[in-house]
Amino acid sequence: MIVIGTITFNESLANDVAQCYGNLPPVPDFITIKGTYVYTNEGEDIRAFAIFSFDESRIDDASEYLKIRYKAFSSVKGLTSKVEEWLDVQDALKVVESGDFNLSALSTNKFL
Repeated sequence: MIVIGTITFNESLANDVAQCYGNLPPVPDFITIKGTYVYTNEGEDIRAFAIFSFDESRIDDASEYLKIRYKAFSSVKGLTSKVEEWLDVQDALKVVESGDFNLSALSTNKFL
């Protein structure tokens, strides 16, 4: 499992977003950011996402950190954010093999 945090904002907010990034709480040592990526295309809102990885035994701690991190972006009016839990293919295949096909059953929804 990984967690992907996404923000979307208008180009006019880029300086505010950059300032917010500079003031985010430090990432705890049990969380690894596998990358932060930015998508820009003329005429479209800017999107950025980060991939977070951590030991699933620390899911409660990670959830608390990510709630604080993405709440910080709420100071930028007009920016939207979301945090999603993504399953790896092996976990998804286990559900399919069981015949359940309910992938949402594996989600903890701790990041909402």
